[in-house]
Amino acid sequence: MTSTIPTDHAAVAYDATAPFYDLLSQGDDYTVFGNILETLIKRADPPGNRLLDAGCGTGRSTVAFAERGFDPVGVDISAGMIGVALDKYADRGIEFHVHDLRLPFTASGSYDVVLCMSDIANYLADSAHLTDALASIGSVLRPGGVLVFDANTSRGYTLMTSTHVYEYDGLYATMSGRFLTRGGDPKRFRMVMNAFRSIPGQPDTWHRERVEHLQRHHSRAEFAAALDAGGLDLVAAHGLERDGSLSDGVDEEAHTKGLYVAKRRSGA
Repeated sequence: MTSTIPTDHAAVAYDATAPFYDLLSQGDDYTVFGNILETLIKRADPPGNRLLDAGCGTGRSTVAFAERGFDPVGVDISAGMIGVALDKYADRGIEFHVHDLRLPFTASGSYDVVLCMSDIANYLADSAHLTDALASIGSVLRPGGVLVFDANTSRGYTLMTSTHVYEYDGLYATMSGRFLTRGGDPKRFRMVMNAFRSIPGQPDTWHRERVEHLQRHHSRAEFAAALDAGGLDLVAAHGLERDGSLSDGVDEEAHTKGLYVAKRRSGA
């Protein structure tokens, strides 16, 4: 019998992380990765430029694609992350909404492009949740619309079993995880982050936050089946190389991440 998954586990994790997420992720290069994503999007030839940033976090990626000429809307399951996005980018005229991707969309119309990056697919820690989310995304993609998403590989998860340390001015965090091989789905992975951050105005006071992240490793075959059920076709799969470039095909033991491109079927 597999263990029960708290349906709000990602919201809980990122509500706790929201106050220091931008500090923790400051080393991410949005320009280089944005170039890769834009290339994949244009290669797939979407019908327009209206873009849904599904799992937008604090909105940095959403704003980055607005600056690339797309017309974006950002959604995230975490109210805390959306709150940061609304505060930071109040003058950008970009819509940000709290939304669980497993549920039907009720507003904001349809899209030509959907981005679902930063392990969002892995946070769908049950096969049924993955199917529900891709069906929901497929329902708001226009015919010929393009979905680009990433996912951790087996190698990526193996590397995450070692302790990673992040140290910035005012923040010290450690992160490590393991597969849940006992009493549940052996493809599920629990990562624990312990973050210590200084309190403004109190240089000798630090706040500790312990955050659990529950994910699941999904194979290319599982993605293809869930996409097909949602009216989408998997049209490309690329492995992320160590130098940041992409290769054709995903090698679960050589690459740390896979990047997948799907299109909404015209007759779906």
